[in-house]
Amino acid sequence: MQNSVSAWFQSQWRILSTRLFGYLPPDVRHNQFADLFAALSFGPLVASLGFIPVVLRNLGAPPDWLAFYSAQPFIGFVVAPWLAMLFPRGFGLKRMALVAWAISRGSFLLIGFVTGWPGLLAVTALFWIVEAVPSPTYVRIMQAVFPVELRGRVMANVRIALSIVTLLATALLGWLLDTIGYRALFPIVSIGGIGAVVLFSRLRLDESKLPPSRTSGGALTKILKQDRRFVVFLLAVVAFGVGWLSVGPLLPLVQVDQLHLSYTEIGALTTVNSVFFVIGYMVLGRWIDRAGGVQVLRWVFLIGAIVPLSYAFADSVWILIPAFAAMGFLNAGLDLGMLNALIQLCDPDELGAYSSLQYTVVGMRGLLAPFIGVWVVRAGLPMSWAFLAGALLIGTAVVILYRVRVSGPVRSSAPAAAPTPAVE
Repeated sequence: MQNSVSAWFQSQWRILSTRLFGYLPPDVRHNQFADLFAALSFGPLVASLGFIPVVLRNLGAPPDWLAFYSAQPFIGFVVAPWLAMLFPRGFGLKRMALVAWAISRGSFLLIGFVTGWPGLLAVTALFWIVEAVPSPTYVRIMQAVFPVELRGRVMANVRIALSIVTLLATALLGWLLDTIGYRALFPIVSIGGIGAVVLFSRLRLDESKLPPSRTSGGALTKILKQDRRFVVFLLAVVAFGVGWLSVGPLLPLVQVDQLHLSYTEIGALTTVNSVFFVIGYMVLGRWIDRAGGVQVLRWVFLIGAIVPLSYAFADSVWILIPAFAAMGFLNAGLDLGMLNALIQLCDPDELGAYSSLQYTVVGMRGLLAPFIGVWVVRAGLPMSWAFLAGALLIGTAVVILYRVRVSGPVRSSAPAAAPTPAVE
């Protein structure tokens, strides 16, 4: 009797999941749900990250240190290949990712013991640097477990779930920050981040089917010399990133010093961001399988220019609504577009080398760019000039990206992980 009831529930679950997400092969469906449930658990921590620059500014962090916070993820990108070498050979891609994520997300438990912006900044540095260690590894895992013709749709399904949780959590987190403070809130959301690691461990990955990763300095130099198309793509990524990141540390200055927004108001704006985050995944998830990652990036780069243009003329909270909407759509597009463009532009057997090169370039760009806008303001120039310059650089990136010639999405990929029996 118990077995028949269990079989009935499993059958109904398969029917419901097919209606929600469309038909997926059993192994792909299993891995989608492993990634999806991990995303649901990780959502509140992701939502909390949007408040950190405002918390730092309210605690008295100077603009230069806000720029340092903006640079922290990119420090992680630069050191990620080196930190990954600390893991023994044969440790395994998935296991390395799980260990790194457990350390980074668990670090938010330490925020309960810090009392000022230097301590908070130290914890966030630990979080971003260690969180970035598995970034190139994650690209290879996604390549292996999801076939190319389904990858965009499956990743969008997962991101939509993440963005819905983020949307629901954001307004509540803003109110909780005003009520119980950051020292109580951030350790609470850390628990969900640790739970996400446990849930992601259910992902099925046969690493013996992955092509060997070749990430020596010689391999990276060879790509730069021989693959002109990828070099042009990297130039576009650098131009966009400098324009985008140079204004990043200035955003909390406008929100806190100029407009005097409360955490609750920031939460309301971030809710707008989350709504367009969901819309972005819904629109782009299916489009990316038809148009490819490069085309998606062309459009979302252009949309991203709305953010600095809005802040350049911000004189009330209402002017920031288009910026937060564009930011949500942009973040969805970058998440899907960067990974899929990388897979689209490289030889599948060389994905490890291409991924390491891209993350290194992105990291080096991110170490300098966040300080540019702060230096402009410190030089006595109007803050609006920095925002307008950022929008101009983003527009330049769009022009460069149209120089990257692609015929469409890739329709073949490296051997995926061998199908395994699904848990039905």
